Amino acid sequence: MMRCRRKKLKESAFLVLSFAALGATIGALTVILSMAVDGATTLFSICPSLVWFLPVAGFASYGLYRVLRLDFSWSTARVMEAVRTNDAVPFSLVIAVIAGTALTVLCGGSVGKEAAALQMGVAVCAVFRGRVISRYRSLLARASMASALGAMLGAPLAGVVFCFESLREKPESARHVVLPLVSSVVAWAIVLAADVTFIESPAFPALDDFVGVSVIPMLAIGIGAAFLSMLFCNALAILRRGLAWLGAPVFALAVGGVVTALILGYANLFHYEELYAYCGTGVNQIDSALNGGGLPWWSFLIKAALTLLTLSGGFKGGEIMPVLAIGACFGEATFMLADYVCDGGFVSLNLVLVEVGMVSFFAACSNCPLTALVMCFELFGIKSVLFSVLPAVIAYLLSRSSSLYPTTIKSTS
Repeated sequence: MMRCRRKKLKESAFLVLSFAALGATIGALTVILSMAVDGATTLFSICPSLVWFLPVAGFASYGLYRVLRLDFSWSTARVMEAVRTNDAVPFSLVIAVIAGTALTVLCGGSVGKEAAALQMGVAVCAVFRGRVISRYRSLLARASMASALGAMLGAPLAGVVFCFESLREKPESARHVVLPLVSSVVAWAIVLAADVTFIESPAFPALDDFVGVSVIPMLAIGIGAAFLSMLFCNALAILRRGLAWLGAPVFALAVGGVVTALILGYANLFHYEELYAYCGTGVNQIDSALNGGGLPWWSFLIKAALTLLTLSGGFKGGEIMPVLAIGACFGEATFMLADYVCDGGFVSLNLVLVEVGMVSFFAACSNCPLTALVMCFELFGIKSVLFSVLPAVIAYLLSRSSSLYPTTIKSTS
């Protein structure tokens, strides 16, 4: 009896250490990815004319994938499908996705690093498969998803929820929750120690003065986020199918890169340089919206259009940060409309609607409302969750037929 208990204790301790090591590895790689993308962002801000080289960046990414013998179709959606079916994700994707994302951002592509980190995390778990008991090996990939997303967003609990909700799975036991949580917290701690942050979350305002008048804009933002999400997801699918008819991925990269370069390359000549701000990850739009930076009402349309062009062209990078940026900009636009209609009656709702816009649009695009609300709690606090529940659920229910991730639509059976 005692031997059996000791064996179980050793097994549990080894599992915890293994998943902690996985989290530490993903945390360190997340720091590297973040530094590479942030460096690329800085270089583009210094020299926006790099946008003319966006097609070249796409070709370079394609060449790297070929050198590493990787299928260029590896994306967040494909990685998630591989996790659900317990298929292998090649380790070389770690190098490819870091370099590919940095190249895209360097030349002005509108992509993020969160979903790219998710791809990288799942790829690196292959190193740990032989060191973990067979019945827990499939959990490594889920823990990797949790670690990557939790570390990048600064929301380790949301990462754990996402790794199950996005795959439409239920944890089989307490261990299936605890082990991904260990990985996620360790990865988040390493990223935090390296001073890598997603956003500086402002304090949520006191809401007692306008609780009674805030229902209508909350309903509006939930319904609006749902329809905007359906337009965004369906437009991305249509554009990808259309460009796929061209044949090899290099043709899609050429079209997407050239169109984006032509739109942005003449910004200085025709004096619409403000569009440069909408390149890259979108963190600038989020920070500006959260701090009352006065974004124009059409900012969500520009960010959505540039993101569609970049992702449909096949450029490497993630979609989560741009989705959050579009949601923040949409929340700002909703505030402007509500404030105009009510002649200044909604001044104190600015920050609230920006945060609710982020959460609702993410819930709609990902079909993961629980993840969105847990992320909201970790980033903005419980007050924000109280205001986000209704619009996030509405956005999800109205748009659940479309998603950036097919695993949230297709049945596991």
